[in-house]
Amino acid sequence: MNKKPLIGITATQEKGDNPPNYQIGRHYVKGVARAGGTPVILPLLQEKDQIREMAESLDGLLISGGVDMDPLLFGEEPHPKMGRIDPERDFFEKTILEFFVDQGKAVFGICRGCQVINLVLGGTIYQDITAQLDRELVKHSQQAPRWYSTHSISLESGTLLEKAFGQKSALVNSFHHQAVKEPAPGFVVTAEAVDGVVEAIEQKKGQFILGVQWHPEHLWEADEKTLALFQMFIEHARR
Repeated sequence: MNKKPLIGITATQEKGDNPPNYQIGRHYVKGVARAGGTPVILPLLQEKDQIREMAESLDGLLISGGVDMDPLLFGEEPHPKMGRIDPERDFFEKTILEFFVDQGKAVFGICRGCQVINLVLGGTIYQDITAQLDRELVKHSQQAPRWYSTHSISLESGTLLEKAFGQKSALVNSFHHQAVKEPAPGFVVTAEAVDGVVEAIEQKKGQFILGVQWHPEHLWEADEKTLALFQMFIEHARR
């Protein structure tokens, strides 16, 4: 019997609690489980040796959505429209991602997770797209329900995304004010919104590392093509 791969899902911390409680959206857990993985919610450990042991015990890493990253970590001063940050989460996700890269294991980043992948591996982001992009944008912070798609994206040919969706475009939901600016070395932009905002990046060669800007965990129940993203991630985590 094939053992289901263990997929670590990074937690967030509740605002204002002392000490804060960990929490994770159930849709991440359900998406991983439905796609054939065993979800494991990861506490935000701060000791590198413990994080390394955690990484070694897992088959795949899902970096979930959440608050902004501290721009000082990537050499920028905070923009006036920067949101809340969580230094403990920044440290944990940076450290465990680096261990996963070293170990050649599968990584899937969603929203913040996409930005974490890009920043940690050498790319840049816009701290606030509405303030830093001098052009008309589609609405990237929708008021519609999370399970409802509100704008389209185009998918690059020959990419993981195109393979998963089986088409050149898709409809997605949108809940972000930051986005990838320059992709990290070894990565390519694989999806864009009609306004040119980056919606996905992936590593060109080697291990499976994919980041998407939207929230597929809220869409897969109504869209089997979105579930294919989770299934592709789980299949690479089995290797």
